[in-house]
Amino acid sequence: MPHARTTPFAMSLTEALGHVERVFGIDQILADEGQDILKPYYLQSEPGYKRVHSEKGCMHMALNPDGVYATDGYFTQIRNVAYQIRQVQAARVLELGSGMGFNTLALAPDHPDVQFTGLDLMAHHVKAARKDAGHVPNLRFLQGSYFDISPDLHNADVIFALETLCYANDLDAVARQIAAAMAPGGRFVMYDGFRRADFVTAPEDVQTAARLFEVTTAVTGGFHMIEAWEAALARAGLVVLHSDDLSDQSIAGLRYLHNRAARFFHSWKYRLLRPFLPKYLIRNAVAALVGPYMIEGAGPNSGDTMGAITYSVLVAEKPR
Repeated sequence: MPHARTTPFAMSLTEALGHVERVFGIDQILADEGQDILKPYYLQSEPGYKRVHSEKGCMHMALNPDGVYATDGYFTQIRNVAYQIRQVQAARVLELGSGMGFNTLALAPDHPDVQFTGLDLMAHHVKAARKDAGHVPNLRFLQGSYFDISPDLHNADVIFALETLCYANDLDAVARQIAAAMAPGGRFVMYDGFRRADFVTAPEDVQTAARLFEVTTAVTGGFHMIEAWEAALARAGLVVLHSDDLSDQSIAGLRYLHNRAARFFHSWKYRLLRPFLPKYLIRNAVAALVGPYMIEGAGPNSGDTMGAITYSVLVAEKPR
């Protein structure tokens, strides 16, 4: 599955899980499964996202089709959203879980006749996004939840969500909100991680890597299956146009983060800092270390390449 030009693993999955056990304790991390840690996670993690992941505040995975990690991969999802905007000749676009504004800040200047709105649950995200959006007249950021989208935001021609609907605990309720907020003929675009339908048949260590990734990125209820989202959107009256597995494009970025995280686990200096850093911030090192294995499996050298998670895009439409 991995592209031939991706960087190699810094260590085996067995070694990676051993490092996580020694430094953090696997059971201690997994004790957060089912707990609501979303707000403290993002409050604590914001500096890490900007320092390690993206200086401009990008909060989603890079997609690099050629198998070579490059920061341009953070715009892959955005380019598809721009394509959907052109397809429906959108006048109003709504982003759910807009974070620090990276996506809409990239889109709005190129579409000056389109009104963009970013909706995010976290007040500190909205504050940061508004600060950067002061010079963009067709863009605004609002604090709010996709469980209760204000009628003022309805009639959106395109609604998109990048790696945020994994936090939804009631798919039908969110799907109904999305459908109600969409204009007839509008498009919905969702990029996210999804548990494979055969998740429970994946090797136990691969499942453990996936669960560690989920919890250390605050997805404490586990990723949903894409089939569950397709069904929920259909029940809400939307038509699923297509869903595509893009896992192969995520590998270069995941391995890049994996190799950066390996430095933390190999360095006694970094480990000494652990007690002095916020818990959820430092646990991002675990997500980075185990991330590739949940997609690729234990690795080609082990003979087991069955993953437990896919990275996919889902596109749906509201009938006219």
